[in-house]
Amino acid sequence: MVTANLATIAGLSLIAAALIAVFFSPYRRWLSFMLAGMLAWGLIEVIRFGAQTLFELPMAHSYLTAMASAMTVFSLMLLREDRRAERALAKRRCIEHTPVYDDERQCSSR
Repeated sequence: MVTANLATIAGLSLIAAALIAVFFSPYRRWLSFMLAGMLAWGLIEVIRFGAQTLFELPMAHSYLTAMASAMTVFSLMLLREDRRAERALAKRRCIEHTPVYDDERQCSSR
């Protein structure tokens, strides 16, 4: 059975109160960033544990393996998004124009 002492209960209740306060504040969107970060770190821990168990690596090497694989996946996602944005930019039709100035206000280099 799991036991919880007073410090654990107080700490968890303070964390819950902070999360509830943020949820009802105008900064609610930051909760999704926090949850995404927790999910990303959870996936890194899963990769670390798998590498440590499968290849019998020390903990430092398994963390390096997990971080390198996460950075590789993240870089590939950024490259894919960049290529998609470049294709969308190439399809967009740009119209060139010259600026129109009032006769009273001349642009000068003074």
